[in-house]
Amino acid sequence: MRKIFVDCGANLGIVLRRFAHELPDHDFYAFEPNASLLPSIHANLQQADHTGLAEVSPSAVWTEDGTIDLFLGHHESSTVMPGKRVPPMYDQQIDYNSPIPVPAVDFSAWLRRTAAPGDHVVVKMDIEGAEYPVLRKLLADGTIDLVSVLYVEWHHDRFPTMSQAEHEQVAAAVSARVDVRHWD
Repeated sequence: MRKIFVDCGANLGIVLRRFAHELPDHDFYAFEPNASLLPSIHANLQQADHTGLAEVSPSAVWTEDGTIDLFLGHHESSTVMPGKRVPPMYDQQIDYNSPIPVPAVDFSAWLRRTAAPGDHVVVKMDIEGAEYPVLRKLLADGTIDLVSVLYVEWHHDRFPTMSQAEHEQVAAAVSARVDVRHWD
């Protein structure tokens, strides 16, 4: 049985470093499409002094492989999802006029290639609204069952076109299959 930690939306790598300390027997995978944050992720991994497998992918977690537009804002608010509102505390809105094409990874397919039934897979997902299409695909094809624990930050409140009912439907379906823990 493999023990795996996957950081979807690794940002600066601070969370990755924390979990590397807490889960020293796990293999670590991180996904972060904002190339300007990659040096910080690598520095945080080095500080973690983790001796096991640690791979960082400069990619967005998505529903298919290919390229997707990344819309930059504050480093905690950049997104691949159009229409996101940014809380005023960031004082930097998302630039929807200058998207940056970035690699995208079909997370469901990646999970199927990387983990096997019986593995202990912990996923931290903070992907700024993309959690909804990604989780819907994992539910539809059954790869959600490869995840043991899911830490997720929900962003439904930042998308005016998303209803509370739509959020609750996805959250309930995921919670029925996985140990879901709120991430903030």
